[in-house]
This record gives sequence, C-alpha cells and structure tokens, in this order.
Amino acid sequence: MRSSKKKKTRYLAMWDMTGLECLINVSVIQEKHEQWEKENIFRILQEKESSPAPKIVPLNQLILRARFNSHRHYEIYTFDSALTEEDIKETFADDPQLIVDTIRNAGHEIYSDRVLKKTQVIT
Repeated sequence: MRSSKKKKTRYLAMWDMTGLECLINVSVIQEKHEQWEKENIFRILQEKESSPAPKIVPLNQLILRARFNSHRHYEIYTFDSALTEEDIKETFADDPQLIVDTIRNAGHEIYSDRVLKKTQVIT
C-alpha cells in the first residue's frame, strides 16, 4: 500500500505588520546546492575548473533589513508545509492572521521583532 502523505517542503517566510514580504522555497535551493556539490567534487577530482555555486538563501540580508526597519516589526520563520508557494501566498492575502499563527506554532523562529499586545502602551 502506498503512503498518501504528500512530501513537505521547507520554506522561509518573512513578513511585517503590512503582510508577507518574501517566501523562499528552501527545499529547491538545497536540492540545487546538493547537486552542485556532487558535480563539483568530480570536477575537482578531474582537475577541472569548478562551476560557480548556486544562489543561497539571503538570510543575513533579510535579518539586516528586519533590524534596520524595526518600526515594521518583522518576523522571519522557517517551516515545513505540504502547501504550494501559491497556496501560502494566497492564504497570506486572504487570512494573514491564520497563516501567521500557524507558522508561529509549527515553525522555527529565526528573527522576531513582534510587538505583543500586552506590551503595547496607549497614552
């Protein structure tokens, strides 16, 4: 009997108080990098010139942007999901609080400048 479980994809999401800013499919980037490493090992062993490495996740740049724009209260998380990128973006557009709460509960926080309602002071 075949398993009906859909393969989960790893994503990195960055959002602020105005909505989703970027969604990166980390699984695709990782697959490309692993393939490049395999091919590059053979090039090195054959004493051939290595090819340039594929692009990586620009995590440092994202964190720098979040820290520089602290007034926007950025959050950066990684999470695994069976949803497609389009589904995730659509959910951010239709019901952002639902997807954000789900990612916060199931994902891994990389950076958060979230303002909790308890800490907000109205004067």
